Amino acid sequence: AEMRAVAEAATYFAPELDVIEFPAWDCLPYDRASPALSVSARRLSALHRLQGKREGPQLLVTTVNALLQRVLTPFRIRESVRLLMPGLEIGHESLIGLLRRQGYQRSDTAIDAGEFAVRGSIFDIVPSGLEQGLRLDFFGDELETLRVFDTATQRSTGTLDGHLLLPASEALMDEDTVKRFRTRYREKFGATATSDPLYTAVSDGRRLAGMEHWLPLFEERLVTLFDHLDKNDVIIFD
Repeated sequence: AEMRAVAEAATYFAPELDVIEFPAWDCLPYDRASPALSVSARRLSALHRLQGKREGPQLLVTTVNALLQRVLTPFRIRESVRLLMPGLEIGHESLIGLLRRQGYQRSDTAIDAGEFAVRGSIFDIVPSGLEQGLRLDFFGDELETLRVFDTATQRSTGTLDGHLLLPASEALMDEDTVKRFRTRYREKFGATATSDPLYTAVSDGRRLAGMEHWLPLFEERLVTLFDHLDKNDVIIFD
């Protein structure tokens, strides 16, 4: 609450500031619940914005809990994004696979952050870092138009020339991360642990609630938030 209050005050009193909020997960360590998709979206959006070229003064507001938790490396953040533009050719099944690897969950109607829905040649996505939904209209395998839509009314409100699609979860599931998880899990808990529901789900390429807590087993290395900052940044602890 204090983080949000500081961010809102900074936005009001210094509108020239680019204010970035980096929240902590809203669940306990090693709980059998994943962080809310909206929280993960805000965290990944913040990390990506820190990688971009600064147009002016920037203020990052975070909490001690968020600061203590290890995160994906700057390279991993840059590697996990996908640029969507009209003219892009990608098969529908390939796009569905990409969204699932990035942590998006399929639903009948895309309303909340981290959800996507498929209606024929139209993909509705509520992506990280975008306040509205993203609507992709395909002609065959070619992306024709990108539009934004109101998630409450599901009506299109405008068009975009392109969008950089960010992951919805910090636990990225690709062939390498699944293999790394399986190897490290057996090393930690022995071969008999392979019957564990988490091990079975990840081995099958499925997501399980709470899997984000095992992030160190998925990634080659994790870093602190300070690794995403510039050496000349001013840091203030309240």
